[in-house]
Amino acid sequence: MHNKETQIVETALGQWLRFPKGFRRSSCLVEVSSHISLNIDSKTGKVQVHKKDHDQVYQYLGEVFITAIHNQIHCSTLQAHISDRSESLFTAAHQVSMIDNAKSVEKGESA
Repeated sequence: MHNKETQIVETALGQWLRFPKGFRRSSCLVEVSSHISLNIDSKTGKVQVHKKDHDQVYQYLGEVFITAIHNQIHCSTLQAHISDRSESLFTAAHQVSMIDNAKSVEKGESA
């Protein structure tokens, strides 16, 4: 499987990871752990998530879309399926308040 069906791609930190032949690197490719990689498109906010399989090839798991409007962070995800590439998992919005953050830090609370 390693020769014709896969390719090696360089990450932003100079590491080389193996992906399926159709993989296309975006703005920034990083390995988050020894089993997860993130392919980040800085123009669209799309983050592709890949996980290393038993053959040491990073397989597509899904995508995360991150946007911010004023003081709200919006996060949407798509999960890969075997027969269908993706399906919506959830959409969430989180409102950030600087005053609430400051109080949490003073009290030693975590998010």
